[in-house]
Amino acid sequence: MATLTIEQMQPKLVQQFAQIIARGQLAHGYLLAGAQGVGKMQLAQWLALRLFCQQVNEDSQPCYQCPECQRILTGNHPDVVEIKPDGKSIKIADIRYLKQEVAKSGMESSQRLFIIEAAETLTASAANSLLKFLEEPAPNVYAILCTSNKNLMLPTILSRLQVIDLANLPKEMVRQQFEEAQILPAQAQLLSHLTSDLTQAQQLLAEDWLMQVVAKITSWAQKVAQKDLESFVTIQTQLLPLLTDRSQQKIALNLIGLWYQDLLNCRYDLAGDLCFSEYRTQLNTISQQMTAAEIVAQTEFVLTAQRTFEQNVSCQNVLESLTLNLIAVA
Repeated sequence: MATLTIEQMQPKLVQQFAQIIARGQLAHGYLLAGAQGVGKMQLAQWLALRLFCQQVNEDSQPCYQCPECQRILTGNHPDVVEIKPDGKSIKIADIRYLKQEVAKSGMESSQRLFIIEAAETLTASAANSLLKFLEEPAPNVYAILCTSNKNLMLPTILSRLQVIDLANLPKEMVRQQFEEAQILPAQAQLLSHLTSDLTQAQQLLAEDWLMQVVAKITSWAQKVAQKDLESFVTIQTQLLPLLTDRSQQKIALNLIGLWYQDLLNCRYDLAGDLCFSEYRTQLNTISQQMTAAEIVAQTEFVLTAQRTFEQNVSCQNVLESLTLNLIAVA
């Protein structure tokens, strides 16, 4: 099976929440924060299963088989309400719907659970509307918010929730999951450093986009190592046309960082687990032509470029400035 269970992804959190619920100490609101693919929504669903399961086992785990569990698993439980972005955001109309549901008593039990996916996409008006619910929670009503970027959440909302940071998955676990989904080993190895989410990994491979970007970046990096000013041409004519939005540009900068991480690993004879495993020969050659201090300096320039990009500087400016800095060290 390519799909990981929440027990595999976040075993410690599952056990901790099982104990909290068994003691009757579940808080009214939680924010589950973590990168895409680490199990936020799966953990929210597990909480629903545990709250409503009719046959909780002796380890305080849901059975997954009873009618309550089955309805939750199929998205048909009337007392488990999920809200997700309509388009790019969660709007105030969505929160009004949530409040209407809160006003109702549980249709089949004394408790209700609300799950908000991608909570960072709440509009300002929706977030402010949600505050009242969080400030004055109804008895036996629980809210689970999930986010991939808690820094985009209103501080007033964060202050009213217990924030749970989900750990990143072990890269070996992610790689194995990708390979079981028929992703080639070398691609799975690289993707495991970019995402833990199988769906996102498959999207990156769609229409060969990722491998085209990898080819352009590795060509550029090898020109940089040779102090070849044609690397500027590679950026403008070959790489940037493939990067049509900020998310793709961020991935490209992450790939550049992984390339220089591989160079360091090769320089220090730690090349057993390279991200760019298909370019082992080129990486070894370049790493031996430079000192460790030079590669460290280049890596620092890449990290600076990534931070500069996050400040909303254009990708072209970031890459051109980075190229100059890297060539000066090479």
